[in-house]
Amino acid sequence: MSQFTSVNEKVVSVTLGGEEVYARQGSMIAYTGDVSFARSFLGNGGVQNMAMRAATNEGIALMTARGKGEVFYAHRGRHVKVITLRGDMLCVESDSILAFDAQLRAGTMFLGGQGLKSLVGGVATGQGLFTSTFEGNGDVAILSDGDAIGLEVSPARPIFVDPQAYLCHSGQLTSSIVSDVNWKTLIGQASGESYQMKLSGTGTVYIQASER
Repeated sequence: MSQFTSVNEKVVSVTLGGEEVYARQGSMIAYTGDVSFARSFLGNGGVQNMAMRAATNEGIALMTARGKGEVFYAHRGRHVKVITLRGDMLCVESDSILAFDAQLRAGTMFLGGQGLKSLVGGVATGQGLFTSTFEGNGDVAILSDGDAIGLEVSPARPIFVDPQAYLCHSGQLTSSIVSDVNWKTLIGQASGESYQMKLSGTGTVYIQASER
């Protein structure tokens, strides 16, 4: 398993001992050792998964690093957070992915679970209802505007998140889009957060301190 280490708030290094790591294309800023690079594709779900990604805009251009050495990754000065998975699942927006261990299983998940209301909410917020998933044992490095903030979710404490601030979530969580249309919204006095993503269950949701 490759080893992910935070160099500073905006750079992550990955130590390879013969393994592979996937990263956003163009994000490699330096490396040492005997490492080769090649273009790749997100996910290992075959043609069906690739077709779904094309239809849902959840595709991302990746490169593979393979060999023995250390590779440094960063992307446009954004902050980087490393999340370690130990047999659980991480759901993450594709534009927040920087790098991940090749041993993880990548896929796509449909976030909306409340029928037409979820569809309307996803369209209104500009946030896709599909998200990328990673399962297994390994690390994922995610990007954020400022430090990523992890909020714990419990059965007694569901959390409502602005979809534009949402980065990812892990654990046994279910998500849905809920609306908050009231008289202030109708007369133009609302804050702009008429739709939120509701996370319920047990796990962690990560958000950023700005709205994309």
